[in-house]
Amino acid sequence: MDIKSKINKVTCTFLDPELENEYKKSEWTREKSKTAYIMLSLAFLATIGLIIEFGTQTRWESMGIEYSPPIALMGNWLIFSHFVNISLYLYVLFSSDEFKFKYADKIASLTLSNVFIFVSLRALFSPAERYLPESMSLYFYPVWPLFTVVLICAVMKFKFNHLLIIICCIFFPALYPFVVKGGAGLVDTLGFVIFPAIYLIFTVYQSQIKSRISFYYENLLSKGLRKYFGESLTNQLIKDEGKINAETRWVTISFTDINKYSTIIEKMSPEIAVKFLNEYFTRMHKVIKKYNGVILNYIGDSIMVIYGAPNNIKNHEISALKAAIEMKSELKELNESWNKNEFSRYWKNIGIDEVTCRTGLHCGNLIIGNMGSDDLLQYSAIGDVVNIAARLETVNKEFSTEIAISEEIYATLTDEFINKAKLEGEINLKGRSQKTNVYSIN
Repeated sequence: MDIKSKINKVTCTFLDPELENEYKKSEWTREKSKTAYIMLSLAFLATIGLIIEFGTQTRWESMGIEYSPPIALMGNWLIFSHFVNISLYLYVLFSSDEFKFKYADKIASLTLSNVFIFVSLRALFSPAERYLPESMSLYFYPVWPLFTVVLICAVMKFKFNHLLIIICCIFFPALYPFVVKGGAGLVDTLGFVIFPAIYLIFTVYQSQIKSRISFYYENLLSKGLRKYFGESLTNQLIKDEGKINAETRWVTISFTDINKYSTIIEKMSPEIAVKFLNEYFTRMHKVIKKYNGVILNYIGDSIMVIYGAPNNIKNHEISALKAAIEMKSELKELNESWNKNEFSRYWKNIGIDEVTCRTGLHCGNLIIGNMGSDDLLQYSAIGDVVNIAARLETVNKEFSTEIAISEEIYATLTDEFINKAKLEGEINLKGRSQKTNVYSIN
Protein backbone atom coordinates (compact mmCIF):
# COMPACT_ATOMS: atom_id res chain seq x y z
CA MET A 1 0.00 0.00 0.00
CA ASP A 2 1.24 3.49 -0.89
CA ILE A 3 2.14 5.38 2.29
CA LYS A 4 0.45 8.52 0.93
CA SER A 5 -2.87 6.69 1.04
CA LYS A 6 -2.47 6.56 4.83
CA ILE A 7 -2.34 10.37 5.05
CA ASN A 8 -5.32 12.72 4.81
CA LYS A 9 -4.45 15.15 1.99
CA VAL A 10 -6.56 17.95 3.48
CA THR A 11 -5.48 17.84 7.12
CA CYS A 12 -1.98 16.40 6.49
CA THR A 13 -2.50 13.90 9.30
CA PHE A 14 -2.42 10.11 9.45
CA LEU A 15 -5.79 8.45 8.95
CA ASP A 16 -4.94 6.17 11.89
CA PRO A 17 -5.39 8.24 15.10
CA GLU A 18 -2.94 6.06 17.05
CA LEU A 19 -0.26 6.52 14.40
CA GLU A 20 -0.88 10.27 14.37
CA ASN A 21 -0.53 10.37 18.15
CA GLU A 22 2.77 8.46 17.90
CA TYR A 23 3.94 10.96 15.30
CA LYS A 24 3.09 13.93 17.54
CA LYS A 25 4.90 12.37 20.48
CA SER A 26 7.91 11.64 18.30
CA GLU A 27 7.99 15.21 17.00
CA TRP A 28 7.62 16.55 20.52
CA THR A 29 10.48 14.38 21.79
CA ARG A 30 12.70 15.59 18.98
CA GLU A 31 11.77 19.28 19.18
CA LYS A 32 10.82 19.87 22.82
CA SER A 33 14.13 21.65 23.43
CA LYS A 34 13.01 24.24 20.85
CA THR A 35 9.93 25.08 22.90
CA ALA A 36 12.01 27.07 25.39
CA TYR A 37 13.57 29.14 22.60
CA ILE A 38 10.16 29.72 20.99
CA MET A 39 8.64 30.91 24.28
CA LEU A 40 11.62 33.19 24.97
CA SER A 41 11.42 34.60 21.44
CA LEU A 42 7.68 35.23 21.75
CA ALA A 43 8.15 36.86 25.14
CA PHE A 44 10.84 39.11 23.59
CA LEU A 45 8.56 40.03 20.67
CA ALA A 46 5.69 40.75 23.06
CA THR A 47 7.98 43.02 25.08
CA ILE A 48 9.02 44.87 21.91
CA GLY A 49 5.35 45.14 20.93
CA LEU A 50 4.52 46.57 24.35
CA ILE A 51 7.27 49.20 24.07
CA ILE A 52 6.13 50.11 20.53
CA GLU A 53 2.52 50.40 21.70
CA PHE A 54 3.41 52.78 24.52
CA GLY A 55 5.64 54.73 22.13
CA THR A 56 2.87 55.01 19.52
CA GLN A 57 0.37 56.41 21.99
CA THR A 58 2.95 58.83 23.41
CA ARG A 59 3.91 60.04 19.91
CA TRP A 60 0.30 60.59 18.91
CA GLU A 61 -0.40 62.54 22.09
CA SER A 62 2.69 64.73 21.56
CA MET A 63 1.50 65.46 18.00
CA GLY A 64 -1.92 66.45 19.34
CA ILE A 65 -3.62 63.71 17.29
CA GLU A 66 -6.97 62.63 18.64
CA TYR A 67 -8.18 59.13 17.96
CA SER A 68 -11.64 57.68 18.29
CA PRO A 69 -12.71 55.55 21.30
CA PRO A 70 -12.67 52.30 19.25
CA ILE A 71 -9.06 52.95 18.21
CA ALA A 72 -8.13 53.83 21.79
CA LEU A 73 -9.83 50.66 22.99
CA MET A 74 -7.84 48.58 20.52
CA GLY A 75 -4.60 50.19 21.71
CA ASN A 76 -5.40 49.54 25.35
CA TRP A 77 -6.40 45.96 24.52
CA LEU A 78 -3.07 45.41 22.76
CA ILE A 79 -1.17 46.74 25.80
CA PHE A 80 -3.17 44.41 28.06
CA SER A 81 -2.64 41.50 25.63
CA HIS A 82 1.13 42.00 25.57
CA PHE A 83 1.26 41.92 29.38
CA VAL A 84 -0.83 38.74 29.49
CA ASN A 85 1.13 37.13 26.66
CA ILE A 86 4.48 37.74 28.35
CA SER A 87 3.12 36.14 31.54
CA LEU A 88 1.77 33.12 29.64
CA TYR A 89 5.02 32.57 27.72
CA LEU A 90 7.06 32.67 30.92
CA TYR A 91 4.60 30.32 32.62
CA VAL A 92 4.91 27.80 29.77
CA LEU A 93 8.69 28.20 29.82
CA PHE A 94 8.91 26.99 33.44
CA SER A 95 6.08 24.44 33.30
CA SER A 96 6.36 20.65 33.04
CA ASP A 97 7.02 18.83 29.78
CA GLU A 98 3.54 17.34 29.89
CA PHE A 99 1.96 20.81 30.11
CA LYS A 100 4.16 22.06 27.27
CA PHE A 101 3.21 19.09 25.09
CA LYS A 102 -0.51 19.70 25.62
CA TYR A 103 -0.76 23.48 25.66
CA ALA A 104 2.38 25.28 24.41
CA ASP A 105 1.35 25.48 20.74
CA LYS A 106 -2.26 26.31 21.65
CA ILE A 107 -1.22 29.20 23.89
CA ALA A 108 1.19 30.52 21.26
CA SER A 109 -1.48 30.25 18.56
CA LEU A 110 -4.18 32.01 20.59
CA THR A 111 -1.95 34.87 21.73
CA LEU A 112 -0.41 35.50 18.32
CA SER A 113 -3.77 35.40 16.55
CA ASN A 114 -5.19 37.91 19.01
CA VAL A 115 -2.31 40.37 18.58
CA PHE A 116 -2.07 40.04 14.79
CA ILE A 117 -5.79 40.58 14.25
CA PHE A 118 -6.06 43.65 16.48
CA VAL A 119 -2.88 45.25 15.12
CA SER A 120 -4.22 44.84 11.58
CA LEU A 121 -7.71 46.08 12.52
CA ARG A 122 -6.32 49.17 14.16
CA ALA A 123 -4.22 49.90 11.09
CA LEU A 124 -7.31 49.42 8.93
CA PHE A 125 -9.64 51.73 10.84
CA SER A 126 -7.18 54.43 11.92
CA PRO A 127 -7.05 57.78 10.08
CA ALA A 128 -5.29 57.36 6.77
CA GLU A 129 -2.74 60.14 7.26
CA ARG A 130 -1.16 58.28 10.10
CA TYR A 131 -0.36 55.30 7.87
CA LEU A 132 1.05 56.63 4.60
CA PRO A 133 3.74 54.63 2.80
CA GLU A 134 6.29 57.43 3.20
CA SER A 135 5.80 57.31 6.97
CA MET A 136 7.70 53.96 6.92
CA SER A 137 4.87 52.40 8.91
CA LEU A 138 5.31 48.64 9.10
CA TYR A 139 1.68 47.99 8.28
CA PHE A 140 2.04 49.21 4.69
CA TYR A 141 5.01 47.12 3.72
CA PRO A 142 5.09 43.46 2.65
CA VAL A 143 7.06 42.47 5.72
CA TRP A 144 4.03 42.75 8.02
CA PRO A 145 1.60 40.34 6.28
CA LEU A 146 4.50 38.00 5.42
CA PHE A 147 5.76 38.20 8.99
CA THR A 148 2.37 37.00 10.26
CA VAL A 149 2.45 33.99 7.90
CA VAL A 150 6.02 33.04 8.80
CA LEU A 151 5.40 33.21 12.54
CA ILE A 152 2.12 31.29 12.31
CA CYS A 153 3.72 28.50 10.28
CA ALA A 154 6.67 28.31 12.66
CA VAL A 155 4.65 28.18 15.87
CA MET A 156 1.27 26.61 15.17
CA LYS A 157 1.20 22.79 15.00
CA PHE A 158 -2.38 22.27 13.85
CA LYS A 159 -4.01 20.23 11.13
CA PHE A 160 -3.21 21.89 7.83
CA ASN A 161 -6.81 22.83 7.03
CA HIS A 162 -7.15 24.51 10.44
CA LEU A 163 -3.80 26.20 9.94
CA LEU A 164 -4.93 27.50 6.56
CA ILE A 165 -8.10 28.98 8.08
CA ILE A 166 -6.07 30.74 10.80
CA ILE A 167 -3.64 32.10 8.20
CA CYS A 168 -6.50 33.50 6.11
CA CYS A 169 -8.13 35.10 9.16
CA ILE A 170 -4.86 36.85 10.05
CA PHE A 171 -3.16 37.35 6.67
CA PHE A 172 -5.95 39.19 4.82
CA PRO A 173 -6.59 41.76 7.59
CA ALA A 174 -2.82 42.37 7.59
CA LEU A 175 -2.79 42.65 3.78
CA TYR A 176 -5.81 44.93 3.45
CA PRO A 177 -4.20 48.11 4.85
CA PHE A 178 -1.19 47.54 2.59
CA VAL A 179 -3.44 47.42 -0.47
CA VAL A 180 -6.18 49.92 0.40
CA LYS A 181 -4.49 52.53 2.55
CA GLY A 182 -0.99 52.10 1.20
CA GLY A 183 -2.12 52.25 -2.40
CA ALA A 184 -0.19 49.15 -3.41
CA GLY A 185 -0.78 48.04 -6.98
CA LEU A 186 -1.77 44.59 -8.15
CA VAL A 187 1.75 43.68 -9.28
CA ASP A 188 3.28 44.76 -5.97
CA THR A 189 0.63 42.91 -3.99
CA LEU A 190 1.00 39.70 -5.98
CA GLY A 191 4.77 39.78 -6.37
CA PHE A 192 5.83 40.96 -2.92
CA VAL A 193 3.14 39.48 -0.69
CA ILE A 194 0.65 36.96 -2.06
CA PHE A 195 2.95 34.74 -4.18
CA PRO A 196 5.62 34.48 -1.43
CA ALA A 197 2.90 33.69 1.11
CA ILE A 198 1.41 30.98 -1.13
CA TYR A 199 4.87 29.50 -1.70
CA LEU A 200 5.51 29.46 2.05
CA ILE A 201 2.16 27.80 2.78
CA PHE A 202 2.76 25.20 0.04
CA THR A 203 6.21 24.49 1.52
CA VAL A 204 4.63 23.91 4.93
CA TYR A 205 2.07 21.56 3.34
CA GLN A 206 4.81 19.56 1.63
CA SER A 207 6.87 19.51 4.81
CA GLN A 208 3.99 18.10 6.86
CA ILE A 209 3.40 15.33 4.31
CA LYS A 210 7.09 14.47 3.96
CA SER A 211 7.73 14.46 7.71
CA ARG A 212 4.91 11.95 8.20
CA ILE A 213 6.17 9.75 5.36
CA SER A 214 9.65 9.83 6.88
CA PHE A 215 8.24 9.04 10.34
CA TYR A 216 6.20 6.14 8.94
CA TYR A 217 9.24 4.46 7.40
CA GLU A 218 11.44 5.18 10.45
CA ASN A 219 8.70 3.83 12.73
CA LEU A 220 8.24 0.77 10.53
CA LEU A 221 11.99 0.14 10.46
CA SER A 222 12.32 0.65 14.21
CA LYS A 223 9.45 -1.72 14.98
CA GLY A 224 10.88 -4.27 12.56
CA LEU A 225 14.31 -4.05 14.17
CA ARG A 226 12.82 -4.43 17.65
CA LYS A 227 10.86 -7.46 16.51
CA TYR A 228 13.97 -9.18 15.18
CA PHE A 229 16.69 -7.90 17.52
CA GLY A 230 14.91 -6.84 20.72
CA GLU A 231 14.84 -3.51 22.54
CA SER A 232 18.40 -3.36 23.91
CA LEU A 233 20.15 -4.49 20.75
CA THR A 234 18.04 -2.21 18.53
CA ASN A 235 18.84 0.82 20.69
CA GLN A 236 22.53 -0.07 20.49
CA LEU A 237 22.35 -0.53 16.70
CA ILE A 238 20.69 2.87 16.28
CA LYS A 239 23.16 4.50 18.66
CA ASP A 240 26.18 3.02 16.88
CA GLU A 241 24.66 3.52 13.39
CA GLY A 242 24.47 -0.22 12.76
CA LYS A 243 28.05 -0.95 13.80
CA ILE A 244 28.62 -2.83 17.06
CA ASN A 245 32.32 -3.55 17.15
CA ALA A 246 33.48 -6.83 18.63
CA GLU A 247 34.81 -6.65 22.17
CA THR A 248 35.74 -8.96 25.03
CA ARG A 249 33.43 -8.69 28.03
CA TRP A 250 32.53 -10.67 31.14
CA VAL A 251 28.94 -11.82 30.61
CA THR A 252 26.53 -14.60 31.53
CA ILE A 253 25.14 -17.01 28.94
CA SER A 254 22.06 -19.16 29.43
CA PHE A 255 20.62 -21.95 27.31
CA THR A 256 17.04 -23.11 27.87
CA ASP A 257 15.48 -26.16 26.18
CA ILE A 258 12.08 -27.85 26.41
CA ASN A 259 12.13 -31.35 27.91
CA LYS A 260 11.08 -34.05 25.44
CA TYR A 261 10.54 -31.44 22.75
CA SER A 262 10.88 -33.86 19.83
CA THR A 263 8.29 -36.20 21.35
CA ILE A 264 5.87 -33.35 22.08
CA ILE A 265 5.81 -31.95 18.53
CA GLU A 266 6.14 -35.29 16.77
CA LYS A 267 2.38 -35.66 16.22
CA MET A 268 1.67 -31.94 15.74
CA SER A 269 0.95 -30.31 12.41
CA PRO A 270 3.40 -27.54 11.42
CA GLU A 271 0.77 -24.87 12.24
CA ILE A 272 0.15 -26.28 15.73
CA ALA A 273 3.89 -26.67 16.38
CA VAL A 274 4.52 -23.04 15.43
CA LYS A 275 1.62 -21.90 17.61
CA PHE A 276 2.99 -23.92 20.52
CA LEU A 277 6.50 -22.51 20.17
CA ASN A 278 5.33 -18.93 19.68
CA GLU A 279 3.24 -19.03 22.86
CA TYR A 280 6.14 -20.55 24.77
CA PHE A 281 8.72 -18.10 23.39
CA THR A 282 6.45 -15.11 24.07
CA ARG A 283 6.07 -15.97 27.74
CA MET A 284 9.77 -16.75 28.15
CA HIS A 285 10.79 -13.55 26.37
CA LYS A 286 8.69 -11.50 28.77
CA VAL A 287 10.73 -12.85 31.69
CA ILE A 288 14.07 -12.51 29.90
CA LYS A 289 13.30 -8.87 29.03
CA LYS A 290 12.33 -8.18 32.65
CA TYR A 291 15.86 -9.13 33.75
CA ASN A 292 17.59 -7.24 30.90
CA GLY A 293 18.60 -10.32 28.99
CA VAL A 294 19.10 -10.24 25.22
CA ILE A 295 18.04 -13.24 23.14
CA LEU A 296 20.86 -14.05 20.74
CA ASN A 297 19.19 -16.95 19.00
CA TYR A 298 16.28 -19.33 18.82
CA ILE A 299 17.64 -22.75 17.86
CA GLY A 300 14.65 -25.03 17.48
CA ASP A 301 13.17 -25.02 20.97
CA SER A 302 16.39 -23.68 22.52
CA ILE A 303 16.74 -20.08 23.67
CA MET A 304 20.25 -18.64 23.86
CA VAL A 305 20.40 -15.53 26.04
CA ILE A 306 23.18 -13.14 27.03
CA TYR A 307 23.14 -11.02 30.19
CA GLY A 308 25.55 -8.08 30.49
CA ALA A 309 25.70 -7.10 26.82
CA PRO A 310 25.23 -5.01 24.78
CA ASN A 311 24.26 -2.97 27.88
CA ASN A 312 26.27 -3.34 31.05
CA ILE A 313 24.29 -4.91 33.91
CA LYS A 314 25.41 -5.11 37.51
CA ASN A 315 25.29 -8.62 38.97
CA HIS A 316 24.19 -10.09 35.64
CA GLU A 317 24.89 -13.59 36.99
CA ILE A 318 22.12 -13.13 39.58
CA SER A 319 19.80 -11.57 36.97
CA ALA A 320 20.27 -14.61 34.75
CA LEU A 321 19.53 -16.96 37.65
CA LYS A 322 16.41 -15.03 38.67
CA ALA A 323 15.22 -15.14 35.07
CA ALA A 324 15.75 -18.93 34.90
CA ILE A 325 13.74 -19.46 38.09
CA GLU A 326 10.92 -17.16 36.96
CA MET A 327 10.81 -18.85 33.56
CA LYS A 328 9.93 -22.08 35.38
CA SER A 329 7.08 -20.31 37.19
CA GLU A 330 5.89 -18.72 33.97
CA LEU A 331 5.87 -22.10 32.26
CA LYS A 332 3.72 -23.52 35.05
CA GLU A 333 1.15 -20.77 34.48
CA LEU A 334 1.32 -21.46 30.75
CA ASN A 335 0.65 -25.15 31.42
CA GLU A 336 -2.45 -24.19 33.38
CA SER A 337 -3.62 -22.08 30.46
CA TRP A 338 -3.00 -24.95 28.04
CA ASN A 339 -4.96 -27.28 30.34
CA LYS A 340 -7.94 -24.92 30.37
CA ASN A 341 -8.14 -24.59 26.58
CA GLU A 342 -7.22 -28.29 26.16
CA PHE A 343 -4.18 -27.46 24.04
CA SER A 344 -2.23 -29.77 26.39
CA ARG A 345 -3.96 -32.77 24.78
CA TYR A 346 -1.19 -32.84 22.19
CA TRP A 347 1.28 -34.14 24.78
CA LYS A 348 -0.99 -35.55 27.50
CA ASN A 349 -2.41 -38.05 25.03
CA ILE A 350 1.10 -39.43 24.48
CA GLY A 351 1.93 -39.71 28.18
CA ILE A 352 3.58 -36.36 28.97
CA ASP A 353 1.79 -34.66 31.87
CA GLU A 354 3.18 -31.14 31.41
CA VAL A 355 5.76 -29.13 29.51
CA THR A 356 8.97 -28.42 31.46
CA CYS A 357 12.26 -26.82 30.56
CA ARG A 358 15.96 -27.10 31.39
CA THR A 359 18.43 -24.24 31.77
CA GLY A 360 22.23 -24.10 31.90
CA LEU A 361 24.08 -21.00 33.17
CA HIS A 362 27.73 -20.04 32.91
CA CYS A 363 29.67 -16.77 33.01
CA GLY A 364 33.05 -15.63 31.77
CA ASN A 365 34.89 -13.62 29.13
CA LEU A 366 33.37 -13.69 25.65
CA ILE A 367 33.95 -11.99 22.33
CA ILE A 368 30.68 -10.23 21.49
CA GLY A 369 29.61 -7.92 18.68
CA ASN A 370 28.65 -7.87 15.02
CA MET A 371 30.09 -10.83 13.14
CA GLY A 372 29.63 -12.16 9.64
CA SER A 373 30.29 -11.15 6.07
CA ASP A 374 30.38 -7.69 4.50
CA ASP A 375 26.81 -8.23 3.29
CA LEU A 376 25.27 -10.01 6.28
CA LEU A 377 26.07 -9.39 9.95
CA GLN A 378 24.72 -10.94 13.12
CA TYR A 379 25.16 -9.86 16.73
CA SER A 380 26.68 -12.90 18.33
CA ALA A 381 28.97 -14.24 21.06
CA ILE A 382 31.83 -16.67 20.61
CA GLY A 383 34.00 -18.40 23.16
CA ASP A 384 34.24 -21.30 25.56
CA VAL A 385 31.54 -19.78 27.80
CA VAL A 386 28.89 -20.50 25.17
CA ASN A 387 29.92 -24.13 24.85
CA ILE A 388 29.96 -24.66 28.62
CA ALA A 389 26.52 -23.07 29.09
CA ALA A 390 25.13 -25.35 26.36
CA ARG A 391 26.81 -28.36 28.01
CA LEU A 392 25.32 -27.46 31.41
CA GLU A 393 21.86 -27.35 29.88
CA THR A 394 22.21 -30.96 28.69
CA VAL A 395 23.72 -32.03 32.02
CA ASN A 396 20.29 -31.49 33.58
CA LYS A 397 19.26 -34.80 31.98
CA GLU A 398 22.04 -36.67 33.76
CA PHE A 399 21.28 -35.19 37.20
CA SER A 400 17.47 -34.97 36.76
CA THR A 401 17.59 -31.24 37.48
CA GLU A 402 16.03 -28.19 35.81
CA ILE A 403 18.60 -25.44 36.41
CA ALA A 404 22.31 -26.29 36.29
CA ILE A 405 24.95 -23.68 37.07
CA SER A 406 28.73 -23.63 36.87
CA GLU A 407 31.25 -23.01 39.65
CA GLU A 408 31.70 -19.46 38.33
CA ILE A 409 27.98 -18.73 38.77
CA TYR A 410 27.97 -20.47 42.18
CA ALA A 411 30.79 -18.16 43.35
CA THR A 412 28.59 -15.10 42.73
CA LEU A 413 25.49 -16.34 44.61
CA THR A 414 24.00 -14.10 47.28
CA ASP A 415 22.48 -15.28 50.56
CA GLU A 416 19.13 -15.48 48.80
CA PHE A 417 20.36 -18.37 46.63
CA ILE A 418 23.39 -19.93 48.30
CA ASN A 419 21.24 -22.14 50.53
CA LYS A 420 19.16 -23.22 47.55
CA ALA A 421 22.20 -24.43 45.64
CA LYS A 422 23.12 -28.10 45.68
CA LEU A 423 26.28 -29.78 44.42
CA GLU A 424 25.13 -32.42 41.95
CA GLY A 425 28.47 -33.82 40.85
CA GLU A 426 31.37 -33.34 38.49
CA ILE A 427 31.65 -33.33 34.72
CA ASN A 428 34.48 -33.30 32.23
CA LEU A 429 34.62 -30.25 30.00
CA LYS A 430 36.55 -30.07 26.76
CA GLY A 431 39.73 -28.07 27.16
CA ARG A 432 39.86 -28.42 30.94
CA SER A 433 42.24 -30.83 32.67
CA GLN A 434 40.23 -30.99 35.90
CA LYS A 435 36.63 -31.94 36.40
CA THR A 436 34.14 -29.13 36.96
CA ASN A 437 31.56 -29.01 39.73
CA VAL A 438 27.93 -28.68 38.69
CA TYR A 439 25.36 -27.13 41.00
CA SER A 440 21.59 -27.03 40.76
CA ILE A 441 19.09 -24.51 42.11
CA ASN A 442 15.87 -25.75 43.69
